[in-house]
Amino acid sequence: MIEMYPGKTNVPRRRAKLLSVTSRLVLALMAAPVATGVTAMMPAPAVAAEQQRTTQPNIVLIMVDDLGASGVGSYGGEYPTPRIDQLAREGAMFANAHATPLCTPSRTRILTGIENARNYEAFGYLNPNARTFGHVLKEAGYATAIVGKWQLSGNGFDGRVGMQPPQAGFDEALLWQVASGPAKGSRYWGPTLWNNGRTKINESGFGPDLASRFALDFITQNKDKPFFLYYPMVLPHSPYVPTPDSMDADTTKAKFTGMVAYIDKLVGQVLDRLQELGLDENTVVIFTGDNGTGVQIEGMRNGVSVRGGKGKPTLGGTHVPMIVRWPGKVRAGSQPEGLFDFTDMLPTLAEIGHGKIGPDPIDGASQVPVLTGKKDKVRDQIFMYYAPGWIHEPARFVFDARWKLYGDGRFVSLDPLHDTETEVKEMTPEARRRLKQFQAILDKAGVGPFNPVRFPMCAGKPSLKEGIAPEIAGCRRAGDSDGNE
Repeated sequence: MIEMYPGKTNVPRRRAKLLSVTSRLVLALMAAPVATGVTAMMPAPAVAAEQQRTTQPNIVLIMVDDLGASGVGSYGGEYPTPRIDQLAREGAMFANAHATPLCTPSRTRILTGIENARNYEAFGYLNPNARTFGHVLKEAGYATAIVGKWQLSGNGFDGRVGMQPPQAGFDEALLWQVASGPAKGSRYWGPTLWNNGRTKINESGFGPDLASRFALDFITQNKDKPFFLYYPMVLPHSPYVPTPDSMDADTTKAKFTGMVAYIDKLVGQVLDRLQELGLDENTVVIFTGDNGTGVQIEGMRNGVSVRGGKGKPTLGGTHVPMIVRWPGKVRAGSQPEGLFDFTDMLPTLAEIGHGKIGPDPIDGASQVPVLTGKKDKVRDQIFMYYAPGWIHEPARFVFDARWKLYGDGRFVSLDPLHDTETEVKEMTPEARRRLKQFQAILDKAGVGPFNPVRFPMCAGKPSLKEGIAPEIAGCRRAGDSDGNE
């Protein structure tokens, strides 16, 4: 078990790599003369299990908090991200990957592979009976860990008690926001962190540094067996703060820029540790974001000024980076144009790790055929039911890389390079065809009216509208929880 708080023991890079190479050589020499005899005596299922174990790559899934495609250099963003860009050069960079516009809906979607219309119940909540990719990979023989942000055990207002990290299939955990409300504490300076069932309020230290130490230690301690590290970072979510490398930052933009640079640094630490241990050639590294950049942030993307779209059902709210490095399987520098939806993550990880999805149907499709160049795409469109029940107005919509139809009838054309949407005024034959197809999908979805509750934090407070419950109309203090959790 990884204890977060004891100090870390450092091994010189050259010595560590030499030890790793030497140990693997010794193990190979020891195994070689025995393999034929022992394996021949194994029952067929045991042989299959052993062969599977040796072909399972390690998996590291990094998901940043509130950073859309506009925040990454390789996607045309203004912020320097050299280590993330390195991943893009060495792997596949999806041009059209989409999360939901807000934190919790994206987390339930990516963890379960199920569209929110079928499994989303409340903000900050995941049903304890849900099956996650943690379960899938743990059952496939992986050592599993999660480090970063949780936000799934309940919001503290509606009485729901959601999933705890161990229930989600993770052996080890270091997390912020397992508790809700004021008890969740800080995620940055002097963080409150939940470490394998024990909560500690740190009086000093920078939360992302403690998370990075945990992540690197987990990789090191599990270097001799398949491991899965889910790393949902807390950066660069507001409040925007100086990092240890940007202590002089004094404006919102300067602080945000420093936080993006720190993300890149932490990604680099993971890549370096994998290389030091000789694991980089047998590890799949995935980098993505949980939704668009915060609306407070305006920056340049591909020469055009764009504002963050977090919380909004527009491209600025859903378009996220999705970079996958898988040496020997994914062509370096490839840029798939096919759609990647967050529901696709679970079946993709299941195929990579030889895991079983489970008995219940999911909505995602494995992207492995696209990653390995066997197909250009595995889906023709994405349907989203976005009703977070937390400040933001709900919406339902269906889209591909060119067109989008909202449930209220708005039909727009899309520009993924600049994350803009333009009302379609002149209908081409292709636009008419897609409009008809999208409408049929919305009709078939059969989802009922949206839950009117958007302000659960207003329970028991004076309503902004007389005769309407404060959970529906809002309250004077609701702005203090402007979706920033």
